[in-house]
Amino acid sequence: MALSTTTKIGLGVVVAGALAFLVLSDTGEGVLEYMYVDKVVDTPDRYKGRTIKVHGTVVEGSIQKKKGDDGDFRFVIQHEGKTLAVHYTNIPPDTFQEGGEVILTGRLDDNGTMFESDEMSAKCPSKYEEQQAIEDPTQKS
Repeated sequence: MALSTTTKIGLGVVVAGALAFLVLSDTGEGVLEYMYVDKVVDTPDRYKGRTIKVHGTVVEGSIQKKKGDDGDFRFVIQHEGKTLAVHYTNIPPDTFQEGGEVILTGRLDDNGTMFESDEMSAKCPSKYEEQQAIEDPTQKS
């Protein structure tokens, strides 16, 4: 059964209209920029007021937990010699530790000096090194 020319044109208009609606209604918030600490520190004005993901390593000795509060941490992350202070307001993952890598989702404060976050993923280097050694016993530590 073949479609008439009028039906084909009608379907084309509906599909084109739906696509145009999706493109025009996009707020741009669907994809978060993923940056290393050094890029954010070098150009903080570019990221103020925007939700982004920041990747860095937790500086040894920098973790401070607010007494009596489950999810209120302050610490510093670094990459390529640049550092960024973080205020994290949630319960951290089990693998969160000094010297470990973290990826935080959040925003820079108005001054561009503190990263406010409540979402984190962290990895524990020693855990992955041990797993790699188990998988490849010929690798030297």
